[in-house]
Formats: sequence, C-alpha cells, structure tokens
Amino acid sequence: MSGRVGMTRRPLVLGGFWATASAAYVAACGGPEQAKSEAPAAPAAGAPVALLYWSQRGPQDRLGLGPKAALDDYQAKNPGKVTLEIGEGGAALSMEKIKTAIAGGTPPNLYGGLYQAPAADLFALGALLDINAELRTNKEWAKNKADLIPQTLDGCTWKGKLAMMPMMLAQQVLGINKHVLARVGVPLPPHGFTWNDFLDLGRKVAEPPDRVLFPFNYTWSALMSWLFANGLQPMNKERTKLQYDTPQMVETVQWLHDQVTKGIARNGASQFNDGGSVTESVNEAAAAQPPRFPNVDPGDGSGIHITHFPFGPSNTSKVVMTYANNYGLVVLKPSDARKAALSAEIAGWAARPDVQVKIAEASGHPASSLTAAKPENLARRIKDNVILSKINEFGRYSQLTPNFPNWTAVGNILSENLKRVANGELRPRDALADAQQKMQPLIDEDLKRG
Repeated sequence: MSGRVGMTRRPLVLGGFWATASAAYVAACGGPEQAKSEAPAAPAAGAPVALLYWSQRGPQDRLGLGPKAALDDYQAKNPGKVTLEIGEGGAALSMEKIKTAIAGGTPPNLYGGLYQAPAADLFALGALLDINAELRTNKEWAKNKADLIPQTLDGCTWKGKLAMMPMMLAQQVLGINKHVLARVGVPLPPHGFTWNDFLDLGRKVAEPPDRVLFPFNYTWSALMSWLFANGLQPMNKERTKLQYDTPQMVETVQWLHDQVTKGIARNGASQFNDGGSVTESVNEAAAAQPPRFPNVDPGDGSGIHITHFPFGPSNTSKVVMTYANNYGLVVLKPSDARKAALSAEIAGWAARPDVQVKIAEASGHPASSLTAAKPENLARRIKDNVILSKINEFGRYSQLTPNFPNWTAVGNILSENLKRVANGELRPRDALADAQQKMQPLIDEDLKRG
C-alpha cells in the first residue's frame, strides 16, 4: 500500500485484544516481578514525543503484526510518552523508497518487518543506530539481551553493531508424512538419523516418479538446510570468506544432485500435499495459516512429523542446525536525541520475554527469546498448534542467512550456477568453484563498507 495510513500522530493500536490478554501472559511469563512490570507506568511528564513508524509489511501481514504487537504493548505500558504515526507500509515500500527517504533526510524513526540482510544494508549506509550502544544504560537490556537466542542476536549484528532487534524466527525444518510411513509399517526416523538412514527410508516408502523422498529445486536457499545438516557453514568463523568451494560443500551438492538424477528426489514442486513427496521443508508460514496440507494433516499435527534434516557425513558430532531468517525492528538515525533514545527504548522493549510472547501470538512465528520459547510460556497460538509448537522447539538451533548487504546478489549467482547443474551444463564441483569466484568479491565489497 502507498501513502500514509491513519491520522498524523495517531497512537498505533491493534485493538482491545492485547489489553485483555496481557493478564494471562503475566502468569505465563513468570512470577511477581514480571507481573509488576506489566502494570502501566505513570503518565510521562510533558507532551508525548511524536515518532514515525514504517513497515516493510502490510497491516495484516503476519510479519507486520509482530512488530505492531510490541509497539502497541509499549504504548499501553508507557502512557503519554510517545505517539506513533503509522506511515508507509506493505508492497509499495521498497528498499529503494526507504533509501530515498534516508538520502532526503526524511526517514522514519522505526522500521519493522524486515530481515537481517536488509538491516545490515541500511546500517552500512550509516542510516541506523547501534541498538546495543543506545541501550547501554537501560536497566533491563543486559538481562533481555542475554535471553535472546545467541545465533539470532549474532545474525542481526553487523560488524559488532546490533543493526536489528530480533523478533520473529522464520526457519525450515523437515516435515514427514506419517500416514505414508504408517501404511507400509515403517517407523519414523529417530533423532540423529543420517543421509544413509534417510535414503533407506526412501527405498521403503517412495515410489518414483509418482512419490519421491524429497524435493530439491537447485536454489541457494534450498541448499542452506542441507549444508547446515551436513555440519557446514556458508562462511568462515571470521565472516570474511565464503566456503562454497570446499570439498564438504561439493560433497553436499553432489549428493543432492545424485538423488535427483536417480529419481529418489525431484527437482521442482514437492507435491507433498498430494502425496507426491514423503517429506518437505516445513515452516511457520504454512502451519500458521489454515492448513496448507489438508490431504496430509487435518490441522492438528497428527499427520506430519516435524524433525531435523538428516545429518550428512561431515556432521560427525550430529549437531542440529536449522536454516532460518529473523525478522525484527530497526532504529533509524534522527536529528533529535530524544527521539533516538525513545526509539531505541521501544526496540529494547521488544526484547522483553513477555513482549516476545505477544509478538509470537500476533505473528505465528517462534520468538527470539529463550524464555518466551519455553513450553510453559508459549503463545497460545503456537502452543495449540502441534506443528508450530514442534517448530518452536527447533528455534534454539537456528542458523541465520549471512546478513551481508550484497547477499541477494550472492544468492542469485549461486542459484544460477545450481540451475546449470540441474540442466547438466556443469558438474557440482565446477559450478561451486565458478560461483565462489564471482560471489567473494561482493562479500569483499561489503566488508569495506561501514
């Protein structure tokens, strides 16, 4: 949507639900001290400070509703402190548009619904505040920061600066059609199962080409789940060099390609819902909506088994790592120090475990807070959905897409070369070597930026 929604300086309010629900979350999120913090503060002295909020998502988008829940909660608990004008949002708000606003000196104070790579891009432009530095005197921040999933916090950090406040995990786990296995009397694979175990399961239940074991569509994002399952990382520990041309990475792509050429896997749509694939990569987006899998699962999780991707041979310690992105809130640099402090305070508020529960409730995505992700503290929307609650269990294993400003271009190069493997134009080894040579300069360019 384009243009501004709502009246100037109109407080951002999601409706009466959060006010009535907050008491229930007091009990869920811990003890008398937490309950005390739920009570609204005394009205702030003086006129409220006007802040402008933009969202990369539309008003009813699940990844837009999460940040709104945090903003709404802050206003409810801090009456008279700020007013929030709802500005640009949705499909019309491109990165080019916000960059234009930044260049013209008219950016919003807060921008929500984006993920870690665009946040790093804006930070590298010098447009964002380091949220961690801004909150250094905040009494709650150190405790709330320590409660965030470490990999998520690290993945939202650019060159040692916290570019984005983590809010909502979007991760990929493996879903297995339990009905297919039950019909032929094959048990579900145990935790820690390997590529060989996975292929053995496929030999028992897959019926190529009508029903394959899994889909693989030769894109960089589809590869991410498998490289993590093989114990690999796309970059070195120093985050200075890509690692797509290593023997272990070649082994991963070669194995995936071999399964497609043998027919046990499919290049293309999984057809999971229609029984065309025994497994599929499952995420919150599917499970949070009315069942995307009506022919597999009635919506209560009885038909889908959620687990990790099978471990490859390089994952000798069998460490679970799930591929994920994180969506959250950034604070743009204003000319007014008071607005900077309050905008950072609002971002810090979103890290509170009780607020993270509300973010999860609104979005349907697992929280970034370890406390909020505990079974006893889960948002009702997640707790009552067997698939979502199981996905939530894997949140602590999340590994984020590298948050480099040029990552979209990097991914496109890798996907183009993987497509050439699919078309028989290149061997996996040559495709990855060529991609590495083209992608690394883009990473080097990013490392020279701020």
